[in-house]
Amino acid sequence: MLTGVTGWLVRRFVPRWEDSTDPGVRACYGALEAWISIVGNVVLTGFKFAAGLALNSIALLADAVHTLADAASSVVVLVGFRIAGAPPDDKHPFGHGRTENVITVVVAVMLVLVGLSFGQAAVGRLTARPEVRGNLAITLILLVTAAFKEWLARFSFRLGEAIRSTALAADAWHHRTDAIATVLVVVAMAATLLGYPLLDPILGLVVAGFIVWTGLKLGLSAGSALTGEAPDAAFVEQVCGLTRAVGGVRSLHKVMVHDYVGRIEVTLHIQVDGGLTVAEAHAIAGRVKHAILEETKALATVHVEPDSAPQSSPGVVI
Repeated sequence: MLTGVTGWLVRRFVPRWEDSTDPGVRACYGALEAWISIVGNVVLTGFKFAAGLALNSIALLADAVHTLADAASSVVVLVGFRIAGAPPDDKHPFGHGRTENVITVVVAVMLVLVGLSFGQAAVGRLTARPEVRGNLAITLILLVTAAFKEWLARFSFRLGEAIRSTALAADAWHHRTDAIATVLVVVAMAATLLGYPLLDPILGLVVAGFIVWTGLKLGLSAGSALTGEAPDAAFVEQVCGLTRAVGGVRSLHKVMVHDYVGRIEVTLHIQVDGGLTVAEAHAIAGRVKHAILEETKALATVHVEPDSAPQSSPGVVI
């Protein structure tokens, strides 16, 4: 259950927000995250530009440009979710939900590039050792902006968890890297004043490695889903359990699950008493489909096979 500001925004701007498996609802979640992120980054950019000009700080002006560039990942999310929420058509009879996985790959690549950029800057600081200067006003501004970016990250993570979207999780990591980068600038200022200038590039390398690892993990996970990853074993067992519980089902096999992100298609074969009429066997298949749909929201195609044996083992082969 989403609570607080996040919950209020969802209930205010996402129609039928409880139905997180519906492609149109998922598209609304994605649009909400993207627009909040875009508006937030633009406002933050203006704030940093104004502060940078007032304090004559090149660092703040450069950070403002970086924040504005962060909005690019949210634009990718906005466009991607709009495509993902489009209704099925002749070329895409199961909808466009897998576009979310494509979005994740794109944002993950952007995340890796950010991490490599961090690493390059950190190596440069290790060799050149530039002095990092600042003052109390700049420090306070940086901490406020870092806190806001962390809120954006948590907002995106919560929406991603609500609809199980790796795309929103990837964008959340993009926000968090900006927050981490800003905090590192503050740490670098403090470390320089305390006589430990090398702490800044060392921490920078550690964070850069973490960002690259996160980007690769997200990208590989989304790529695996695009190339036909095996279904979750717990979900398959749930489908099997629901099927076995339907009266008249003696056994089942050939359970196949196709996840189209927001639309799950299940195909399975069940064996029933060979002496049943076609209508009776069809009714059992209908009850199986209904049970799976009610509990998992998945659409099932059930093939019926006769079992001539008087009794059959409830075992299942998948």
